[in-house]
Amino acid sequence: MLAFYRNLAKLTRAASKLAGKKGTDLPGKVLRKVDDNVLTKLASDFDEIVFVTGTNGKTTTSNLIGHTLRSAGENFINNFEGANMLDGIISTFAIQGGNNTKLAIIEIDEGSIKRVMKYITPTKFVINNFFRDQIDRFGEIDTLIATIGEQLEGKKIQLILNSDDPFVTRLSKYGEDNIYFGIAKDAYQFSDFGISESKFCPNCGMELIYDHVHYSQLGFYHCSKCNFEHQNVKYEVTKATVEPFINMTINNGHAIETKLAGDYNIYNLLAAYSLLKELGLSEEKIAKGLGTYTPTNGRMQSISFANGSTVLLNLAKNPAGLNASLAIANSIKEEINYLLVLNDNGADGIDISWIWDTDFDILLGQNINNIVCSGKRAKELALRLKYCGINANVVVNEDIPEAVAKLKSYNEKYAIAIPNYTALVETQRELEK
Repeated sequence: MLAFYRNLAKLTRAASKLAGKKGTDLPGKVLRKVDDNVLTKLASDFDEIVFVTGTNGKTTTSNLIGHTLRSAGENFINNFEGANMLDGIISTFAIQGGNNTKLAIIEIDEGSIKRVMKYITPTKFVINNFFRDQIDRFGEIDTLIATIGEQLEGKKIQLILNSDDPFVTRLSKYGEDNIYFGIAKDAYQFSDFGISESKFCPNCGMELIYDHVHYSQLGFYHCSKCNFEHQNVKYEVTKATVEPFINMTINNGHAIETKLAGDYNIYNLLAAYSLLKELGLSEEKIAKGLGTYTPTNGRMQSISFANGSTVLLNLAKNPAGLNASLAIANSIKEEINYLLVLNDNGADGIDISWIWDTDFDILLGQNINNIVCSGKRAKELALRLKYCGINANVVVNEDIPEAVAKLKSYNEKYAIAIPNYTALVETQRELEK
């Protein structure tokens, strides 16, 4: 029967691609119509199922893991195309799975965990961070974390947790043989945008005391009233540089040189490293894999224009992610341009008030000539820019192809393109033309 499911999924995917679609979710949707319990059956022969989640960086982390395993010659499945909800995960198991495949690396949307874990239970779970994101979909962070905790409780899952994030650490009580990772206090100086999320103890409600803040709520903390605190880590970045690509040292060992820009990716690299070590890969294989990964999925992707200009494309869909994306250009001395794209489709969350929680004042210290605002909520972006007092030419065009064409008409050496979730694919396609 498994062979039938796999063949049906492959045929459905082929038909979907002929129709001009990606074919990542439809096979799973079709298989669920045939058998609602199909995911349980497809995953039954796997020895190791790893979930990777977090508000920001889960796709990059999952793809870093997948790329490294692939370069090491390992046999596994991975939803590298980013289809991280139930139907996409079913499609991944059906299309990529085979009789000899025993390892699955699955990126999972944090809001889909309850639905997916109705059918399968991971053996390991990598959790990187939690930030406010699409509140109309997920609810407040406390609600989301409580829901995830309910799914983890009593399942004996090994959790691989970012100890620097108190929201992540609070899930530790639900895991077994937990592994923690984090960044040393003096390893790297992040731009500090302040603690934008709750800084209160999840156990007793007292304010957390921070000995050091990396950015937002990430750092070294403890509660003055109860025993909630930053956990001792097994894997720690002890030194990092970003010039513009990340080089970092873990546990004072050999340096890992990468082709990833954006200092927030230090956490994604560290999360991937931690999981790969727990899977038994050697330092040499990990360094090779992490060092050769080049993003092509709109996460710090570099795209060259015909006129010689270079655009850095990076998805952002919440205040913390947009803050980090806006800060990318802080190290660029030349004149630059921006393309900001904001939609409010269902998958984005229709509440866009989060752009007012973003620190657009980051732009005030940059050498910006033009900012093109696009997407369904382009006018709101332009209004937000007006209130931060940016001294740049602001262009508003809701049509994404026309907005990208406008960006390409400029002659500055560098541009930063930041779309949100449903705007990413169209923006990427137009930039790559």
